[in-house]
Amino acid sequence: MINFVTTRSHGYTVRHLVNQLGNARRWSYERLFRQKELRSGTWVFTDHERLSNFEIALAAKVANRLERGGARVLNHPAHVLGRHDLLKALSAAGINRFSAWRCESRPRPNSFPVFIRNEFDHLSADLELIADQPALDATLSRMRENGIPLAGKLVIEYAGQEVSPGVWQRFATYRVGHRLIAHHNVVDFRWAAKDVQDKQRLLAHPMFETFLENERRFVEGNMHEGVLRQAFDLAGIDYGRADFSLVDGRPQIFEINTNPAHGSHNTIYRETHPQRVETQRLAEDRLYAALRDANLPVGARIALDDPALFPQQAFRRLFTGLKRA
Repeated sequence: MINFVTTRSHGYTVRHLVNQLGNARRWSYERLFRQKELRSGTWVFTDHERLSNFEIALAAKVANRLERGGARVLNHPAHVLGRHDLLKALSAAGINRFSAWRCESRPRPNSFPVFIRNEFDHLSADLELIADQPALDATLSRMRENGIPLAGKLVIEYAGQEVSPGVWQRFATYRVGHRLIAHHNVVDFRWAAKDVQDKQRLLAHPMFETFLENERRFVEGNMHEGVLRQAFDLAGIDYGRADFSLVDGRPQIFEINTNPAHGSHNTIYRETHPQRVETQRLAEDRLYAALRDANLPVGARIALDDPALFPQQAFRRLFTGLKRA
């Protein structure tokens, strides 16, 4: 049984995985923390960046107890790096050519342009590139004046390269346990490549066939596996999706999402271009095979109400006090 643990409002991301796998289940952290016992199996902790420090500590104690009871834990909450620390680690390791700074730390980046992004979500649409240090200082001053908190926001150096004039690409590779799966390549007319908005323009692009071939070679060859495995290891992430671009042929990793949204097989194949179907089918088959390999059968009951865990009584008192307040 694979148990995916997500925040309550982001459980939709694994709904299709749970349905497709059959022997899988989704839990919210709120529900998890109310349990007195759990069953062994495989437990995948996600959404770390959306949890408070208090919730991370609780989740880590649950994960410790699960491991001692014989369960397999992926993404142990005590081991996963946050976005800021991960980008710093990737830069220090020489994987990324760019770095990040917290907005409240009076950042002075090494290179420009830069952009500002939240540390606690995955929103990347309409990110504005900031040209130089005076412009960055002015932007941060305006945020303070407008009552926008700098805490939880990062200044990140831009690291992108056009694959064709006015066209950028983003690659995505999953990790499940020890296996890495090159999954897809997005081509977009925006530097923060997401899902292309103008599909007809893309279909008419003279390099469209090349874009398809690039994705096929990426998926079939599981390209860049070595450097991506190093990045996942640095991050302490056993399940997730690395999003990256290529600059001079080298992966530049923006983030590793521990709770990537995943659609159903039918949706993926129906909404993609016919020439991509076989590539996407191969990537999906590999992903589900890795998930099934990571799946441990349901085993013994594991008690959670022991001294190693946050006492259930104190947890109830905390939330009773919050309700009264």
